[in-house]
Amino acid sequence: MRWWDAGLAVTVVVMVVLATTSSSGRVTASFVAVGLLTAVWFVLARPVVRRDDHLLSLPAVAAVAAVVAVGGLAVAATPELAVVQAFLMPLIWTLLPGTRSAIVANVCLCVAISVGFVVSLGWSAEALATAATSEGLSLVFSIALGLWITTIARVGAERGRLLDELREAQAELAARHRDAGTSAERERLAREIHDTIAQSLTGVVMLAQQTRGALAAGDLTTTRERLDVIETAAREALTEARTLVAATASSGPAGTDVAAALRRLGQRFERESGIDVTVDAAEVELPRDLQVVLVRCTQEALANVRKHSASTAARVTLTATTGTVALVVADDGHGFDPTVASTGFGLDGLRERLHLSGGRLDVSSGGEGTIVTAQVPRAAVTTP
Repeated sequence: MRWWDAGLAVTVVVMVVLATTSSSGRVTASFVAVGLLTAVWFVLARPVVRRDDHLLSLPAVAAVAAVVAVGGLAVAATPELAVVQAFLMPLIWTLLPGTRSAIVANVCLCVAISVGFVVSLGWSAEALATAATSEGLSLVFSIALGLWITTIARVGAERGRLLDELREAQAELAARHRDAGTSAERERLAREIHDTIAQSLTGVVMLAQQTRGALAAGDLTTTRERLDVIETAAREALTEARTLVAATASSGPAGTDVAAALRRLGQRFERESGIDVTVDAAEVELPRDLQVVLVRCTQEALANVRKHSASTAARVTLTATTGTVALVVADDGHGFDPTVASTGFGLDGLRERLHLSGGRLDVSSGGEGTIVTAQVPRAAVTTP
């Protein structure tokens, strides 16, 4: 808005200078035209220019009509005041929202100024030629400049719209990314709870059932042994729960190698279930995340042995090559059909966990038992 005010001020100064130096002698009429121009600007045109709704309104039409009239009156008073169109033509393009209406208004302004030329110079061929030449060139320049500015404004508005859409898309993408992160964290916690606390509580339940049987049979020695095992299992479950609450990655091996962790797991499982477990684990240096994955796979596989296989023995084997570590858990139970979709979370959770680590899970089962094979790379894989 400051630029428009400055443009009006310069136009008024030029008009005053031309009016006072003109040979027409109509100084009073010229000053009246200057005053009308100033009044039209502040009363009618300026309030419309400040609006940003880009709609054709009655105040805009009234302002344009007044601008056209002032342009004609100024030239009718003094021909030199035709310079006022340098301010009025861009003003018309600003006041009117449409290209067609702006062109029509500029044509009307040129006609009004041409009439002003005829009034001030008299009806003659020279006056008509002057008006036609001057206003024809002014009209062509105004239309060309107006169309160019309108195109720039339209392109700018389109870029602004696209930028707003881009911001909205980025905000939506960020929201979806947060939702995906939340969902992934929930799945991770579900796997951790299933593979830690749920397994421990399952063992506690089975031990409690065995203790009840021993107590009913009057076997106090076995009952005391089972109660000790129940206490140990419950304490381990409590430790695992506290670990999850503390938002650590897992309650898996910390500061020890995976082979030692597998041997402890096998001993604990054998003590709780009565199933003979043999652990043959190579000493392998692995990142903590991969150690956790292998321990969780062993926990789930042994839990399935206890719940489904009716096996009397299980074997856990850990081997390593240059780039891969393989974990095999085998039993001598009655097996199952691995092609049938499972309804539990166990095997699907293992596959998802191994996939996130860049590994894979293979299951083979038949009448002679089940073999679960988990393979992971020796270097941890970071998933996006």
